[in-house]
Amino acid sequence: MVDPNQYNNTNILQKCKIQFVIEEFKDYLADVCGKCMDIGCGSGNVTKEILLPALGSAAQIIGTDISKNMIEYAKKTFNDEKRLQFEVLDIQTKSLPEKYICEFDHVFSSHTLQWCNNIRLVRYYEEYNLS
Repeated sequence: MVDPNQYNNTNILQKCKIQFVIEEFKDYLADVCGKCMDIGCGSGNVTKEILLPALGSAAQIIGTDISKNMIEYAKKTFNDEKRLQFEVLDIQTKSLPEKYICEFDHVFSSHTLQWCNNIRLVRYYEEYNLS
């Protein structure tokens, strides 16, 4: 789905599931600080409205998504939050941009990895390069 407004109107189930997980780990998440990445942030609404408020006040998030359209929407819609940025990134790339390597203290992803064709490549980046 590439229409951010349509996506926002249909991701209710995803929001509920993410809120459940956030609630389950709220004590841990409240202590999260440093640089974080949200892989597959879509339109950015879940990153901004659910994930960011659950993290410590010193946490910064870069929301990434493969869809340029979604990232453009997120940048326009959520540009008021200084702790939040959005960038286009295909997590399945064989050549992860240097600016992402060993730069993150925490990596989050919800409802994204099941769409990846090469999960081994994704796990490699998550475990060894991103954080």
